[in-house]
Amino acid sequence: GCTPQKPMTISPWLLETRNMHAPTDAARKVVIPDVDPASYLLSSNEDSEDAPAPDFSMAAGDFVGIYGNPREIGQWDSVVCCFFLDAAPSIVEYIQVIYKMLKDDGTLINLGPLLYHWSGPAMRPDDQTIEEYHTRFSYLDSRYMTSVDLCWEDVRDILINVGFEIMEEKVGTR
Repeated sequence: GCTPQKPMTISPWLLETRNMHAPTDAARKVVIPDVDPASYLLSSNEDSEDAPAPDFSMAAGDFVGIYGNPREIGQWDSVVCCFFLDAAPSIVEYIQVIYKMLKDDGTLINLGPLLYHWSGPAMRPDDQTIEEYHTRFSYLDSRYMTSVDLCWEDVRDILINVGFEIMEEKVGTR
Protein backbone atom coordinates (compact mmCIF):
# COMPACT_ATOMS: atom_id res chain seq x y z
CA GLY A 1 0.00 0.00 0.00
CA CYS A 2 0.88 3.66 -0.10
CA THR A 3 2.82 5.11 2.80
CA PRO A 4 4.76 8.37 3.19
CA GLN A 5 7.87 6.26 2.56
CA LYS A 6 6.35 4.66 -0.58
CA PRO A 7 3.93 7.26 -1.92
CA MET A 8 1.87 7.13 -5.09
CA THR A 9 1.72 10.02 -7.52
CA ILE A 10 -1.65 10.73 -9.09
CA SER A 11 -3.12 13.39 -11.37
CA PRO A 12 -6.64 13.72 -9.95
CA TRP A 13 -7.70 16.56 -12.25
CA LEU A 14 -6.47 15.01 -15.50
CA LEU A 15 -9.95 14.59 -16.97
CA GLU A 16 -11.44 17.68 -15.32
CA THR A 17 -12.30 20.69 -17.46
CA ARG A 18 -14.06 22.89 -14.87
CA ASN A 19 -12.63 25.15 -12.19
CA MET A 20 -9.24 25.46 -13.85
CA HIS A 21 -7.16 28.57 -13.32
CA ALA A 22 -4.55 27.67 -15.96
CA PRO A 23 -4.22 25.06 -18.73
CA THR A 24 -1.52 23.27 -16.75
CA ASP A 25 -3.81 22.66 -13.74
CA ALA A 26 -5.25 19.43 -15.14
CA ALA A 27 -1.80 17.81 -15.33
CA ARG A 28 -0.79 18.85 -11.82
CA LYS A 29 0.39 15.90 -9.73
CA VAL A 30 -0.34 15.06 -6.12
CA VAL A 31 1.64 12.65 -3.96
CA ILE A 32 -0.45 10.53 -1.58
CA PRO A 33 -0.32 9.97 1.25
CA ASP A 34 1.68 12.95 2.41
CA VAL A 35 1.25 11.86 6.03
CA ASP A 36 0.33 8.58 7.67
CA PRO A 37 -3.09 9.35 9.21
CA ALA A 38 -2.80 6.66 11.90
CA SER A 39 0.59 7.92 13.09
CA TYR A 40 -0.66 11.50 13.05
CA LEU A 41 -3.73 10.70 15.15
CA LEU A 42 -1.81 8.60 17.63
CA SER A 43 0.95 11.21 18.05
CA SER A 44 -1.59 14.02 18.61
CA ASN A 45 -3.04 11.97 21.45
CA GLU A 46 0.27 11.48 23.31
CA ASP A 47 -0.22 14.61 25.45
CA SER A 48 -2.48 12.78 27.84
CA GLU A 49 -2.52 9.12 28.74
CA ASP A 50 -6.21 9.46 29.59
CA ALA A 51 -7.17 11.10 26.30
CA PRO A 52 -9.60 9.01 24.32
CA ALA A 53 -8.77 8.04 20.76
CA PRO A 54 -10.23 10.49 18.25
CA ASP A 55 -13.78 9.65 17.25
CA PHE A 56 -14.50 9.76 13.54
CA SER A 57 -17.67 9.22 11.65
CA MET A 58 -18.35 8.56 8.02
CA ALA A 59 -21.68 7.31 6.89
CA ALA A 60 -22.99 6.22 3.54
CA GLY A 61 -26.45 7.56 2.95
CA ASP A 62 -28.33 10.82 3.14
CA PHE A 63 -26.29 13.34 5.15
CA VAL A 64 -29.31 15.30 6.39
CA GLY A 65 -31.16 12.10 7.31
CA ILE A 66 -28.21 10.82 9.35
CA TYR A 67 -26.68 13.93 10.92
CA GLY A 68 -29.87 16.00 11.06
CA ASN A 69 -31.18 13.60 13.69
CA PRO A 70 -31.81 15.37 17.05
CA ARG A 71 -29.34 13.03 18.81
CA GLU A 72 -26.51 14.60 16.74
CA ILE A 73 -27.17 18.18 17.94
CA GLY A 74 -24.11 19.61 19.69
CA GLN A 75 -22.22 16.31 19.60
CA TRP A 76 -19.30 17.11 17.29
CA ASP A 77 -16.08 19.04 17.94
CA SER A 78 -15.45 19.56 14.26
CA VAL A 79 -16.67 18.70 10.80
CA VAL A 80 -14.08 18.43 8.06
CA CYS A 81 -15.35 18.15 4.54
CA CYS A 82 -13.56 18.00 1.24
CA PHE A 83 -15.41 18.32 -2.06
CA PHE A 84 -18.66 17.86 -0.14
CA LEU A 85 -20.84 20.95 0.23
CA ASP A 86 -21.30 21.27 -3.52
CA ALA A 87 -22.61 17.70 -3.60
CA ALA A 88 -25.67 18.76 -1.59
CA PRO A 89 -29.08 19.07 -3.19
CA SER A 90 -29.44 22.07 -0.84
CA ILE A 91 -26.15 23.59 0.34
CA VAL A 92 -28.06 25.80 2.80
CA GLU A 93 -29.65 22.76 4.46
CA TYR A 94 -26.24 21.04 4.78
CA ILE A 95 -24.72 24.16 6.36
CA GLN A 96 -27.61 24.35 8.84
CA VAL A 97 -27.22 20.67 9.78
CA ILE A 98 -23.46 21.06 10.24
CA TYR A 99 -23.94 24.12 12.44
CA LYS A 100 -26.45 22.29 14.66
CA MET A 101 -24.32 19.16 15.02
CA LEU A 102 -21.28 21.14 16.20
CA LYS A 103 -20.61 21.93 19.85
CA ASP A 104 -20.70 25.62 20.77
CA ASP A 105 -16.97 25.99 20.12
CA GLY A 106 -17.00 23.56 17.19
CA THR A 107 -15.12 24.06 13.95
CA LEU A 108 -16.05 23.53 10.32
CA ILE A 109 -13.14 23.01 7.95
CA ASN A 110 -14.24 22.98 4.34
CA LEU A 111 -12.10 22.35 1.29
CA GLY A 112 -13.29 22.04 -2.23
CA PRO A 113 -14.84 23.68 -5.22
CA LEU A 114 -18.41 24.65 -5.92
CA LEU A 115 -19.16 22.35 -8.86
CA TYR A 116 -22.74 21.65 -7.79
CA HIS A 117 -23.51 18.05 -8.63
CA TRP A 118 -27.24 18.77 -8.43
CA SER A 119 -27.27 21.46 -11.12
CA GLY A 120 -30.18 21.03 -13.47
CA PRO A 121 -29.76 21.34 -17.23
CA ALA A 122 -29.87 24.85 -18.60
CA MET A 123 -33.12 26.18 -19.99
CA ARG A 124 -33.11 26.65 -23.76
CA PRO A 125 -34.55 29.58 -25.68
CA ASP A 126 -37.26 27.26 -27.06
CA ASP A 127 -38.49 26.51 -23.51
CA GLN A 128 -41.51 28.81 -23.57
CA THR A 129 -42.49 28.14 -19.96
CA ILE A 130 -40.98 26.67 -16.83
CA GLU A 131 -43.59 23.91 -17.11
CA GLU A 132 -42.24 22.90 -20.56
CA TYR A 133 -38.75 22.83 -19.13
CA HIS A 134 -39.83 20.64 -16.19
CA THR A 135 -41.78 18.33 -18.51
CA ARG A 136 -38.76 17.91 -20.80
CA PHE A 137 -36.64 16.83 -17.81
CA SER A 138 -39.33 15.01 -15.81
CA TYR A 139 -37.14 11.88 -15.73
CA LEU A 140 -34.63 13.64 -13.46
CA ASP A 141 -34.73 13.58 -9.68
CA SER A 142 -36.72 16.69 -8.70
CA ARG A 143 -33.77 17.96 -6.65
CA TYR A 144 -31.96 18.73 -9.93
CA MET A 145 -34.69 21.19 -10.74
CA THR A 146 -34.65 22.95 -7.36
CA SER A 147 -30.93 23.14 -6.62
CA VAL A 148 -29.49 26.65 -6.44
CA ASP A 149 -25.87 27.07 -7.51
CA LEU A 150 -24.43 29.77 -5.28
CA CYS A 151 -21.12 31.56 -5.74
CA TRP A 152 -18.59 31.51 -2.90
CA GLU A 153 -19.54 35.01 -1.69
CA ASP A 154 -23.15 33.88 -1.27
CA VAL A 155 -22.09 30.67 0.52
CA ARG A 156 -19.86 32.77 2.78
CA ASP A 157 -22.80 35.06 3.64
CA ILE A 158 -24.99 32.03 4.41
CA LEU A 159 -22.30 30.55 6.68
CA ILE A 160 -22.15 33.82 8.62
CA ASN A 161 -25.96 34.20 8.77
CA VAL A 162 -26.35 30.64 10.05
CA GLY A 163 -23.92 31.49 12.87
CA PHE A 164 -20.44 30.50 11.74
CA GLU A 165 -17.49 32.80 12.33
CA ILE A 166 -14.98 32.72 9.47
CA MET A 167 -11.61 32.20 11.17
CA GLU A 168 -9.51 31.70 8.04
CA GLU A 169 -10.35 31.94 4.38
CA LYS A 170 -8.29 31.08 1.34
CA VAL A 171 -9.78 31.23 -2.11
CA GLY A 172 -7.99 30.13 -5.26
CA THR A 173 -5.07 28.61 -3.39
CA ARG A 174 -2.85 26.01 -4.98
